[in-house]
Amino acid sequence: MDELIIVESVLRSAVAIILVFVVSIVIHEFGHYIVAKKCGVAVPAFAIGFGPKLIRWYRRGTEFSVRLFPIGGMVQLAGELPQDTLFRKGERLAVEFDDEGRIQAVGDPSDLPRGQIATLEDLDLMDRLQMTLAMDDGVRTYPVRPHARLMTSTRNSMPIVERHEQVLGKPLWQRAAMILAGPFMNFLLAGVLFTLLNLHTGIPVNSPVLGQIVPNTPAAQAGLMQGDRVEKVDGQTIQNWAQLVKAIQSDNPPKPLTVVVDRSGRTETLVVRPHLVTVQGQKVPQLGVNAPVTHDPVQAFTSGFASVYYGSVNTVQLYGQVISHHQFQDLSGPVGIADVISQQAQSGVWQVVFITALLSLNLGLFNLFPIPALDGGRLLFMVVEMVRGKGVDPRKEGLVHFVGFALLMLFAVVITYRDVTRLF
Repeated sequence: MDELIIVESVLRSAVAIILVFVVSIVIHEFGHYIVAKKCGVAVPAFAIGFGPKLIRWYRRGTEFSVRLFPIGGMVQLAGELPQDTLFRKGERLAVEFDDEGRIQAVGDPSDLPRGQIATLEDLDLMDRLQMTLAMDDGVRTYPVRPHARLMTSTRNSMPIVERHEQVLGKPLWQRAAMILAGPFMNFLLAGVLFTLLNLHTGIPVNSPVLGQIVPNTPAAQAGLMQGDRVEKVDGQTIQNWAQLVKAIQSDNPPKPLTVVVDRSGRTETLVVRPHLVTVQGQKVPQLGVNAPVTHDPVQAFTSGFASVYYGSVNTVQLYGQVISHHQFQDLSGPVGIADVISQQAQSGVWQVVFITALLSLNLGLFNLFPIPALDGGRLLFMVVEMVRGKGVDPRKEGLVHFVGFALLMLFAVVITYRDVTRLF
């Protein structure tokens, strides 16, 4: 029996970890995907997970796939870097032609074994979509068919597209919209999940109406009932929940209180003596009554998205404290986050919903930081472009993002190593 319980716990944790990571990351990538498609950018691939493909299907020019390691996901947009940078002048290539003499496939000879061998002399894959090749019959310039395949392996390829389907071929505002769509979807998901939590648990209301009465507490023993509206405590008029709490906690150690309540139109007077409960290391007088809650959908919605705003503000402040006070030991990587998800999964599905909302919020916010390789870093280059009136050389920008990504990966490895040593 104990072994079955352990297995169930492990499975529950594994499923929760996979779902939380996949949902939070895939919704982010879906934001990039859907806005890119609306802007007319080609999206060659959308993957759930990493590693070898388990299943794949095609829809509207995009290869969708589910991969072996179901943690995360990715979306590939055409033309984020100049397509010319995918080739080197003077390199040997294999090419295939269609019936009209246009290049329909190109790649390394090992990836395109049936192609004709050629040496690349020149190319323009931004505007004219053409390549100049040296072959046995001489040097000629060949047109490249739109969506010709660039073979990245014997089984995988990416399309070569016209300028109007490239990210770099779009105006600044559309490129910014594609970038912002990822974090926006994370914030939207967090708001929706917080709203669902509010509908499930209810939202506290600042009203002197008693909520659920905790059994075997002073309130239950004195005869207080859920739904009672407190009118007075020791002669003091009570108009809201905050005043009720203040009246209960005004004396410490507590003394008996005379409570006047309206119960379905009848006035009842009861005497109740608060007991002391330890809250954050301090003894606090309490009756054993929960605050009233509402399940109103409108309030649940507004409170849910307000939680996204205040959660973002608090998170930024926490990051500021981490940086200013060098409290990097408080940061957690994927392993630390997975451990938290595993613990919450044992408490039920709604705790998993809550941790998913928090992770989605933090993922969206973190991606907006102006760090190379993140969405915020790309937006920073767009701000520079807007101020200068022209963009930074895409090759140089790509190098900056590559270095930023390498540093982020190094930082993630360090944090992960620390999480592993702390947990095991």
